[in-house]
Amino acid sequence: MYCPSCGSNNQDEVKFCTRCGTNLGLVSDALRGRTTGALETDERTVKLLKDYYRSRRMMIIGGAASALSLFKLAGPFLLGFPEKMIPIVILSLAFLLLSLIAFVWGLVKWNNSSSEIKALGLSPSKGKALTAKPEHLRLPADPSNVASPNYATDPIAIPVSVTEHTTHILDEHASEPAQKQRA
Repeated sequence: MYCPSCGSNNQDEVKFCTRCGTNLGLVSDALRGRTTGALETDERTVKLLKDYYRSRRMMIIGGAASALSLFKLAGPFLLGFPEKMIPIVILSLAFLLLSLIAFVWGLVKWNNSSSEIKALGLSPSKGKALTAKPEHLRLPADPSNVASPNYATDPIAIPVSVTEHTTHILDEHASEPAQKQRA
């Protein structure tokens, strides 16, 4: 079996490529159209989606709490700032500071996770299952539609190395005088 990653030839009973370590058991199962059970969950994608929704929620909560604390701060200033309101103003300022921190933290984390999700080609859709955008990476649902690759056994036309190329040129030059002598 040839490794799809590095192209090295491996024995059929080997489970991993001896050159690069690719799991050949999965490759042979995929070529036969068999699945090896349930798909494993990509932990990085799960973490990104959790961060995305958690930080979006934190940004909304921080924005609402900031608006509420600004509303509470407007009351004492409209009343002429009586001395009895100093503790309420201090608590409202502390609440405003904490809510602004939550809003900024949520905004930064939401932006970062959203950028990473887009870079991976995923999209957190509204109420739909998560789908990968690149369609060429998906396997068809029906294994009978999987086309088996056609391998060519023709000799390689382009020399693989400089040495082979030089040898090929020298062989051509050596055969030319022999052909001229016959003619």
